[in-house]
Amino acid sequence: MSVDISGLNVTELEKLAVDARARIEVLKKSHYADLRRALEAQARTAGFDIYELFSGGRATRGPAAAPSADKRPVAVKYRNTVNAEQTWTGRGKHPHWVRDALLAGAKLSDFLV
Repeated sequence: MSVDISGLNVTELEKLAVDARARIEVLKKSHYADLRRALEAQARTAGFDIYELFSGGRATRGPAAAPSADKRPVAVKYRNTVNAEQTWTGRGKHPHWVRDALLAGAKLSDFLV
C-alpha cells in the first residue's frame, strides 16, 4: 500500500498524523480485546482461570486484587538513633541507614524500639 502525501500541506499532514494515531489506538484496542478473548477461551478450555495463570495461582481480578482492607499497617520495630524520623518495620531489605550502621559495626538490636 502506498499513499502519496507529497501534495499535502503542513496542516493536512498534521491532521493526517493525528488521524493515523487515533486509528492506531483503535486497532490496538481491538487487537487487545480479540487476544484477551482468545486467551481466556483457551485457558477455560484447558480448565484454568486466566487470572490464576498470570497471578501465580491466585485467582484475582482487577481492582479487587488490591490488598484487602483487613491488612493493618505493620508497627515500627527499629528506629534510627541519629535521626528518629527514620524507621523500619523489620520487613524487606534493610534501609540504607540500617545497612550503613551495620557496616559501621552497630548491631540491629541497637535500633529496637
